[in-house]
This record gives sequence, C-alpha cells and structure tokens, in this order.
Amino acid sequence: MTDPLVYARFLHFAATIAATGVVFFVVLILGAAARSGADDRRIMKALRPPLAIMAWSGLALALISGAAWLVLTAAAMSGQSVADALAPDVLWTVLSQTTFGIDWLLRLVLACVLAAALPRLLSAEADKPSWLQAVAALAAAAFVGSLAWAGHAIGGEGVEGVLHPAADVLHLIAAPVWLGMLVPLGLLLGLATDDAAALAAMRAATLRFSTLGLVAVGTLLATGIVNTWYLAGSIPALLGTDYGRLVLVKIALFLLMVAVAAVNRLGLTPKLVDDRRTAAVANAQRQLRRNATIEASLGAIVIAVVAVLGVLPPASHSHHTSELAIPVEASFQHIHTGDGMADIVIEPGRVGTATAAIHLSNDEGETLDARQVTLILTAPTSGSQARTYVAERDDDDNWQVDGVVLTEPGDWSIEVDTLLRSGKRLQLKAGIVIEAK
Repeated sequence: MTDPLVYARFLHFAATIAATGVVFFVVLILGAAARSGADDRRIMKALRPPLAIMAWSGLALALISGAAWLVLTAAAMSGQSVADALAPDVLWTVLSQTTFGIDWLLRLVLACVLAAALPRLLSAEADKPSWLQAVAALAAAAFVGSLAWAGHAIGGEGVEGVLHPAADVLHLIAAPVWLGMLVPLGLLLGLATDDAAALAAMRAATLRFSTLGLVAVGTLLATGIVNTWYLAGSIPALLGTDYGRLVLVKIALFLLMVAVAAVNRLGLTPKLVDDRRTAAVANAQRQLRRNATIEASLGAIVIAVVAVLGVLPPASHSHHTSELAIPVEASFQHIHTGDGMADIVIEPGRVGTATAAIHLSNDEGETLDARQVTLILTAPTSGSQARTYVAERDDDDNWQVDGVVLTEPGDWSIEVDTLLRSGKRLQLKAGIVIEAK
C-alpha cells in the first residue's frame, strides 16, 4: 500500500489513542490506584515523565498527522496536486464547507483543551480537582470519538444515519479505554515489587483496568457488529472484497487480543492480588507486563488495518454492482436504505455544468418502478438554497438530469425524492463530493 493517506491515518489513529489513553489512565485508574498505596504523590512522580512523553508526543503527532491528512484530503477533493492543495483558498474551502473540514476544526479546539489540561493532570499533586479530570476525560473522549465524522459512518439515512455514527463514536472511544491504557499499565507494573505502596497500587490498577477492559471489549464487540453489518452487509461481501477480507483480519486480531486479556484476568490477576505468595506475585507482575506489550503490539496491527480500511470503499458498496457506467471524472454516490437504493452519477464531478444519472433498485437488485424522480442538490456553503431538478426516464429505466449547475467545490447534499407507481414515496439523502475545476 503506497497511498500516503494510509500512513497519515495510521499515525493519526495511533497518536490519538496514545494521548487519550494516558488521559483515561490517569483519570480512571491511576488516581484510585495510587491512593490505595497511601503514597500517591511518590507513585505519580515516578510515572509522570514517561506518561508526559506519551501524552505530549501523542498529541503533537496527532496534530502533525492530522494536518497531513487534511492536505491529502484537500488534494483529492480539489483534484489538484498536494503542493497546490496547500493554497489557503483550497484548504479553507475544505475546512469550512465539508463535514470533514468542520470536524477537523472542532478536533483542533479539543486538542487545545487537552493541551491546556495536561500539565496539571500529569502533575505530582495528590488531589487533582474533579472538574479538571472531568474536562480532560470528556475532551479526550470527544477528540477520539469525533474521528467518526472522518469515516464511512457518515451519510446514512433513517435509522442507519443515527445508529451507525453512534456505534462508530462508541467504538472509537472504547479503543483507548482498552488499547490506549495498556502501555501506561505496563509502566506501572514495572515499578519495584518490594515497595508496598507500589504493589498495592499495581493490584488496584490491575483490578480496575480488568473491569474497564471488560466494558471496553463488550462495547467494541457490540459496535463492531453494527459497523460490520452496515459496511459489509453480507457474507459474500466479507469474503469477496478486499474490504471484507481486511475486516475479517481485524476480527481475528481482536479475538486474539481478547484471548490474551482473558489469560490476564482469569489466570494472572488473581495471583497479583494474593498477599501470601510473594514469588507468585512477582511472576504474575512480569507476565502481566509482557502480555500488555503483546496486546499493545496486536493493537498496533489493528490500527494499521483500520488505516487501510478507511481508503477502501466499504464492502457493501464495492460488492454492489451499479447499473450505471461510472466515468473516471464522475462523482458517484450509492445510497442504501431498507426501503430502496439509489446510485447517483454526476459527470463531470466538478464545478460547472454537469449531467446526473440515477438508478433506483430494491435490496434484490430489481429496478424500482418510479412515476416521478426529483433530484435536489444543496451547496456546502451555509444558507445555500437547494436546487431542484425533475429527472427524465431513459430507455434503460434509469433517470437523467441535464444542466445540473455546480457552483462550488465541497461536500454537497444530494437528495433523490421518488414517487413510486405504488404511490409510496422514497426519499434518499446523502453527501457527494464535488471537486474544483
């Protein structure tokens, strides 16, 4: 895979999970664990340098890789080279007039909130204000969860338009709660076992992490099923597309991580909390730290898979065969709901005058018998008036609109309003990217 966007996505996901994982670890685990050792200031002082390095380097790398992701996306949307996409007008168009760009502006604000909270959150002081911990945790959750608006979950209709993004947000938040806290936990497990305060903190931290890990794994499993249903849709799509096969690789890696976590919870954690067997405690500590490293390594591979999945068309789309020809210069959108599907091709997919072709079908691929089809397009600029076009049926039972006026590049809203012969009305809505001239 030579697409530079894959590398930008991988670095951004990894850095975001690392930075937010530190925040979650400090807020959800370290405070209570350190207090159980009756010397929380000393424990926090020992862990502060590596945690600070992880958090600050993760946040910095997230900003750098996020900027690279933005430029590469701007280049793809504008049809220009990466160098030309650095022009302020191109970047501002993407930032202000696309869902991706608005999401990136929001995430920049959240990154600034995290940067403001980190110095005191990672300080060695014993009692950190509850408001600070709440703000840091919420900002971290929003920072990682808002990545959903840069993925495939956006653009659905009806129940899918709500359930799929919600599942994606929870999926993204659960990742650093489990994967992002593994390295900080390993650092805590590396403290000397002959220190009573450190040992008590390890026990408390391991038990809390085990409980939170169960919640995170359950969330990842449930939301992963939802995401797979919407993005793959069928067993043939899972087995017959590159996207589907990568999803299966991701599932296999996830199950392997769960197996390692099960060994930790059922076999090693009980030994760590046994005060009567010092040798067994030391051995359990070493094995837990080793297994945390294994889990983190497997998680890094999962992130790499996710980075590749983001640049591939979902299996439910690529496995679907459109009745329409899709020219190289065209913009294409497939809208799929329980009531019907629409394939929309706008040629050329750039600013100017274009032709739109629409094919309507049901889940079985049968062409829908429509009486009237209306195409509604709305430019990305806030307050833009929708342009309505009445489509005409062609000889192949597709629908066509000539003279479609596209005034600006960006993420346009597209709606197909269909009156079927049965009298039923079908309304399908999504976004479609229009490039600059």
